[in-house]
This record gives sequence, structure tokens and C-alpha cells, in this order.
Amino acid sequence: MTQKQPFSKTVSEIKNVFFDSFLGKNIVLVQAIGITPIIAAGVTLQKGVVLTLCTAAVLLPASLFMSVFGEKLPAWLRAPLYSVGAALILLGAAVLLDRAISHELYASLYVFLPLTAVNTVVSYRAGGFSVSHVPVVAITDAIASSLGFGLVICLVSALREIASFGTLWGKSMDFEIVLPEAALPYAAFLLLGFSAAFLQWVRTRLLERAAK
Repeated sequence: MTQKQPFSKTVSEIKNVFFDSFLGKNIVLVQAIGITPIIAAGVTLQKGVVLTLCTAAVLLPASLFMSVFGEKLPAWLRAPLYSVGAALILLGAAVLLDRAISHELYASLYVFLPLTAVNTVVSYRAGGFSVSHVPVVAITDAIASSLGFGLVICLVSALREIASFGTLWGKSMDFEIVLPEAALPYAAFLLLGFSAAFLQWVRTRLLERAAK
């Protein structure tokens, strides 16, 4: 049985967990997790927002469940259990997206929504981090990880949409020059690389300032 890590429920410690998961060790830019949906589906801001909400809808309850019950379950049962739960949540999200929000948006994402159930973001944070932490830490981490993933996918998606189609959230930006190639996977890799480098530069500067 994994020993729960001690955690004093203080505001400062919760802030540290939140900042670390959200930005300091961003799940995408630092840990290189959850890259596939960004590369494959993050071509418009709308898609980025939908995938962010779906990831959060899966990660939050999965993290809470695994924090409370994870140690009581055999290791081989954990991944199938939260994957089935995630699939059920995403089934409801897909129906809502299709019938109440936008059929066109659903049609462009229907291949990727089921894959969110087995997204490495969920398996790594819920299946790994949450099992060894108390619920308040697990939920804080899940929220911060969802926001960190959302920040990256929405940024990359918005830039690719502007460059590829000259639009943002489907509205024309009146750009005379568009680059359809920006919708291809290599453009996402480049944007992720530059974003990761920028984050590392910021972290280095902050560490240097703290050391003075």
C-alpha cells in the first residue's frame, strides 16, 4: 500500500501545488504529456476549448476517485476502472456537444473525444499522482493540470487558426495572407517547441532572481 504523503492544508502549500502543476512543471511543455490531441486536433480555438473542457471533466472526478479509493484497489484494476468512467463521462459530453452546441464541431472531434478517456494526462495524473495524495491535493493538481493543458492547447490552436484560416473562434481577422500549412502537424510541433523554450527561459530568470 502506498503511503499518503503528508500535507498541511495551508493556503501557501495549495498555491505551491497549483503553480507547480499549472506552469512550473506544465504537463505539456515540461513533462511532454498530452501532446497528441494538440497536434492532431488543435487547429481552431473552439476545438481547443472543447478538448480542454472534456479533459477537465474526466480528470477531476478521476483524480478524486483515485485519491479516495485508489489504494484500496489492486493496481491492475485502476486504469480500466477510471478509463471506463471517463468513457461514460465523454459519452454524455459528446451527446451534449452534438445536440445542444454544434453538430459540425462534434463531427470534427468525434474521433478524438473517445481518445480523451485514455489520454496520458488522465492516466499520469489520476493513475499516478492522485493515488499517493490526499483529496485536496489531488483536486488542486487536477484543476491546475487541466488549466495547464488548456492554456497550451488553446494558445497553439488559436495561433494555428489565425495562420491557417485567418479567423479566430470562426470570425474573420481580415488577414490577406494565410498559411494553410499551419494546420499540419509540424506547425504544432514548432509552436510547442518555442513555447517550451520560452517557459524554460522564464523559469531560469525567476530562479536567477530568487537566488540573488
